[in-house]
Amino acid sequence: MPTDTDIDPLVATDREVTVVTPSPIALPPLPPAAPRTVPAAPQRPPRTPENSITDVTEPLLAIDEALQVEDLEAHTEEDKRRWWEFAYERNIGVLAVQNTTNPHTPLLTDSYLVVHDGTMTWDIPGSEQLAGIHVRRDLGAGTFRLEYQRAPIVALAQNWLVSRGADLGQVTPHDERLPTCDQPSRALEQRLAQAGDRYWIANSYTSDLVLDPAHSSGGPPSSNEDLVYDFNTWIIAEDQRPAAGEHPVRVFYEDVDYLGRTYTLREGGFPDLDAAFEWTRRAGAPDNPLPPVGVESARSAAARATSPAAAASPAAAVAPALPTTNDQTVTRPRTR
Repeated sequence: MPTDTDIDPLVATDREVTVVTPSPIALPPLPPAAPRTVPAAPQRPPRTPENSITDVTEPLLAIDEALQVEDLEAHTEEDKRRWWEFAYERNIGVLAVQNTTNPHTPLLTDSYLVVHDGTMTWDIPGSEQLAGIHVRRDLGAGTFRLEYQRAPIVALAQNWLVSRGADLGQVTPHDERLPTCDQPSRALEQRLAQAGDRYWIANSYTSDLVLDPAHSSGGPPSSNEDLVYDFNTWIIAEDQRPAAGEHPVRVFYEDVDYLGRTYTLREGGFPDLDAAFEWTRRAGAPDNPLPPVGVESARSAAARATSPAAAASPAAAVAPALPTTNDQTVTRPRTR
């Protein structure tokens, strides 16, 4: 007996098959779609001399305000990377800036900036915290180039900018909130800023430590006046064109009085790099002054030793005579 599964539906015509089709469900009509509106992006005002050529002469500007490349594209990916390195850092302050314009338009072409990069405090210890930045704008192509050079002190950042066409007077910080220096320091800074490629920088180190000896010993935190601010920078440089009678290696030492808002910059001369590095081990110690730049000749040393002032000095009066042999040859004591 065949089952239902054995019956071919095409042959089994003796059965009535009723197909029930469900009636469609009536849905309410959709409301008409509201027109989609996209809020327009805020438009910059048209570039005119009144609102686009900013006279950036106020020191300590925000870096993004001073670069002024918001309407331009980076010429290369490297220019873009350099711009990102500075553009949005809040710890970068503009100390000085010079802007130049196209002779035929009021639009900016070049900008020269001296900046302090506070982010270097958290970088490798001793890192250079100043930088010179040069922005070049191609107004026809709508692009910009950005190059920079890091430096341990302001004068060396200025040196790099001056070599690229900046005016020293316009890239010199003048803000009254910045530390001040004495006349010898200012003269040395100007000489370094205009030295061109005379000095080759072998090494530098910047210290910006704030120490609290009392708190380190278990006591309560000290007030600002009782903290120890170890702010200084030393630079070892080779003089490529030393003057006659001067050492070929220099150490430039900047010492900052943080609470007094002053600093000094001094230089010393050394016969070689090893001697200069040895001095930096105790840089700034009271009993470790910088030696003079000039080389003292044997003749001048002998003349100084036989001068009336030297003969009348207590040291010369009590200096013991060196022992001599029978042939009057001076013998010197052996030293280990």
